[in-house]
Amino acid sequence: MIKQRRLLGPLAALAALLWLAGCSSNPNAIEPNPLPEFSSEYRAKTLWSRQVGDGVKKQALRLTPAETHRGIYAADYQGVIAGFAHERGKRLWRVKTGERISGGLYAGYGLVMYGTREGDAVARSEDDGSEVWRVALGSEVLAPPAVNASIAVFQSIDGRVFALDTLSGEQRWSFDNPVPILILRGAATPLIANDRVYVAFANGKVAALDADTGAPLWERRAAEPTGRSELERLVDISNNMIVEGGGVFVGSFQGSVSVLDEESGRPYWTKEMSTTTQMASGRGVLFLADHTGHVWAIDQRSGDTLWKQDALYGRGLTGVALQHGQLVTGDAEGYLHWMDAETGRITARARLHRKGFAAAPLVRDNVLYVLGQRGKLAAYTLEPR
Repeated sequence: MIKQRRLLGPLAALAALLWLAGCSSNPNAIEPNPLPEFSSEYRAKTLWSRQVGDGVKKQALRLTPAETHRGIYAADYQGVIAGFAHERGKRLWRVKTGERISGGLYAGYGLVMYGTREGDAVARSEDDGSEVWRVALGSEVLAPPAVNASIAVFQSIDGRVFALDTLSGEQRWSFDNPVPILILRGAATPLIANDRVYVAFANGKVAALDADTGAPLWERRAAEPTGRSELERLVDISNNMIVEGGGVFVGSFQGSVSVLDEESGRPYWTKEMSTTTQMASGRGVLFLADHTGHVWAIDQRSGDTLWKQDALYGRGLTGVALQHGQLVTGDAEGYLHWMDAETGRITARARLHRKGFAAAPLVRDNVLYVLGQRGKLAAYTLEPR
């Protein structure tokens, strides 16, 4: 969905939403590939599944779950939040907040944090879900915060970044970056690494900020807008960034995937590509799904393509994660597809629910957690056949 900062452009919004979703009712949508055949090498075993409210249904939201060593936490669009034990999915607590949660969850330092459509940043106790602090930011939050022991960094849809004290919610600093009139309904997830906060914006820019003061250390355009119309010039960065090996890896819609020097922001390489979903990395390789449904493995140093999997073309992929040497992604029909991380060969498949997923997969200790559009949270392991 595309949103103006103050007004919604209905026709443009509808067009882009259908394009990104690969919806068959859009005459310009790509035709999805049929469910691919493959030789099964692993068995995906369901450890447990639990219901978390009503999910996201038809809301244009990514309600990413969060986890710590104590449990995994998930929410629905009507404000139900629940925590579950890792091993058997026993419910630890459940609260009805009455809030319109919009930004996905973060869990850590004894807290569960999220943003709302009304522009509030909220922290709740990981013990029982009780509210610890709340701060009004003034504009909708569409991504989970980045958090360390000192600060929780929230980014609102209007391009503002707020660093709040992790324990009290007191504002430490803020940073503002102008965004275009027309933007995707989504936002990049801030990232804290090496005493810096990395943030990305709807205008295709990435900035490195001092974590203590918010002072900008560098700012670089990672994607250049092209085309004549506002829709054609969209280059939003609305997924996660990865800081690894001295580089900041970033992908944009209708733009590129690139790596910037961690210290200076100088670009190392750029690869023309469009992506808006979660990326992953491992052993010097960057993994991602582009907006058409191709899955890529890219050498982090050179930007060269190591492999490309096109069997999932048009299937509305969620983004990717690594589990036990396998790359996994979900599609719009609720299937999970596992691929060999070295070759891209499809090795396993399972189905959660025919309505698809509310967010990209999450992996901890080689267990995969996924949240469905209708609110089912499930845990999977992989076993060789």
